[in-house]
Amino acid sequence: MKIVYILSLMFLFLSCNNSVDEEKFFSLYKEILIVRSQEEDSTIANPKVKELFKEYNYSEEQFKNDFYLLADKDEKFASKVDSLRRFILEGNK
Repeated sequence: MKIVYILSLMFLFLSCNNSVDEEKFFSLYKEILIVRSQEEDSTIANPKVKELFKEYNYSEEQFKNDFYLLADKDEKFASKVDSLRRFILEGNK
């Protein structure tokens, strides 16, 4: 019986997919950057960002986890993030 339990746990563990929907992640990240660049007052920006999380069906914790997963697995992640930030900041001048 223990073997079945252990095998079941191993199957469950291995079937958990740590892949990230990069398109969804970067779309949300872009929207967050836009809100933050347009609203200097965090008391106004924070509720808007929370609404974005709901719209994208993302929790803040999941977003942070995905951020770290992408940063860890993608060597070009930092340059993608920097390019997106520059694009948003230059577009809002």
